[in-house]
Amino acid sequence: METNSSHVQSSNSDGETDDGSESFDKRQLIGAETETESTNLLPEVEGLCITGEARPGHTIQATGEKKPEYLVTADDVESYLAVEVIPIGKGEQIGDLVRIFANEHKKITCGNEMQDAVEQNFFNGHASFDAYLVGYYDDRQRVKLEFTKDRFIIKDGKLHPIVNIIFLPDMMITIPGESPTGFEIHSIGASLSLKLETENSTLRDLIVLTMRSFLLRVRLAALLPRTINAQILFT
Repeated sequence: METNSSHVQSSNSDGETDDGSESFDKRQLIGAETETESTNLLPEVEGLCITGEARPGHTIQATGEKKPEYLVTADDVESYLAVEVIPIGKGEQIGDLVRIFANEHKKITCGNEMQDAVEQNFFNGHASFDAYLVGYYDDRQRVKLEFTKDRFIIKDGKLHPIVNIIFLPDMMITIPGESPTGFEIHSIGASLSLKLETENSTLRDLIVLTMRSFLLRVRLAALLPRTINAQILFT
């Protein structure tokens, strides 16, 4: 029995997988396996390709018997996405690894519409989104998530603030691999750990990219002399 074992790999440079950046989370999707009756022929990998739009909120699909799918997220922006196929026979590799890149071997971008929205939110110094706050028992509460230049605020259904925290340099917004619409906000300095969800993955990615741009402003300001900080944060 011979198989083609494949997975989708996220990397931040041509041919090198990402293994340390806090912006990416090393997600892999185990793909399809195809079988051949003959043990004399190498597994067929000709025609291997990736279909679909390689942008956050969209799904790409690799060729194969089971057509494995991969949801592109904000974590993949500025990285490469590739499908790797390893021909295997009787438990051993019997052919060279085949790799094909999504997006014509170019880095993943968030697309013009999402990029414009992120930039507008950043330069306006304010953004507001509908989301769900997830409780300890996975109960969901509809909330309004707001970002300003120096803090983020979560308001309940009556627009009463239930979270109002200044952005800190150690604050992170992450995407859990098991959730297509979820994201998390963590900060050791603020003793904060929040789980939120959105109606769809595109909105989730827009929120993640927007908050990361606001956090970048804060981190850059923290590296500069105090006399310059106020100008960066509040102008």
